[in-house]
Amino acid sequence: MFFTGGRPIRSRRDGRLVEELPAMRRVVPHLMTTRLEAALYYPQQLDLEVMAPWLERLNEGRPPEDRVKFFHVFLTAFARLYRQRPELNRFISGRRTYEHRDISFSFTVKRAMTDEADEEQVQISFTGTETLDEVRTRVNEALTRARRFDNSDTDKLINAFVRLPGPVLAAVARIAWTLDSLNMMPRVLQEAIPVYASAYVVNLGSLQADAPFHHLYLRGTASVFVALGTIRPEAVVDEDGTITARRQVRVVYTIDERVTDGFYLVRSAQLLQRMFDEPDALLRPGD
Repeated sequence: MFFTGGRPIRSRRDGRLVEELPAMRRVVPHLMTTRLEAALYYPQQLDLEVMAPWLERLNEGRPPEDRVKFFHVFLTAFARLYRQRPELNRFISGRRTYEHRDISFSFTVKRAMTDEADEEQVQISFTGTETLDEVRTRVNEALTRARRFDNSDTDKLINAFVRLPGPVLAAVARIAWTLDSLNMMPRVLQEAIPVYASAYVVNLGSLQADAPFHHLYLRGTASVFVALGTIRPEAVVDEDGTITARRQVRVVYTIDERVTDGFYLVRSAQLLQRMFDEPDALLRPGD
């Protein structure tokens, strides 16, 4: 396991206390006490000039239900990034730094592509060693479950809450956040709230839309919000000054900068780009 040591005092969906931190990392949570004031917005233009034709070749001859999509590729690479760069998997609670026990990404699923269709929250856990086909299968199974109209246990819990009168629901929320601050949030509540995760990912490319600069959620443990845009040709100036069109996608990260420093974040973004430049590695189990 790559997780930093420390005594486990939170439940499975949270993490271990990080004991060894540089002095500044220990001070920052006291200077910026919430994710709102610590939010850092970082856009990245992921170059897909290698990955895009590779993905087209990979899908040749595959039936539609087995086709690999960019979202599958991104989640595979992103999970590996979290495994290799564990500081990304940290969060601040009670002005102390923790590291998640697992790698989990949450995202929203529309049951149908209509304005009236309900939205479902999906969360998938990874080890960071999964192959691309394993991630594709896991994501597709989760999407299928979410789009069914039979309620899951999480749906039933949420539906029970929303039927409560407004003041009662507000009181329940206050109790829940108090329990969270005391490291006593019940697992069933954490599993019903998608912001208890390593990161929240939204794929606007599926709607042919650009990636927005999103907010971080004040509650929960997700220190990173990732917005994916649409793959399109972009004008790029080569080293010799030639302007060429290269397929790229805009990815916007909103990050709680208290969890790590800018140098670590930039190096992480560079590593993610290398994964898209060498996509064959995603077909094999990660290290």
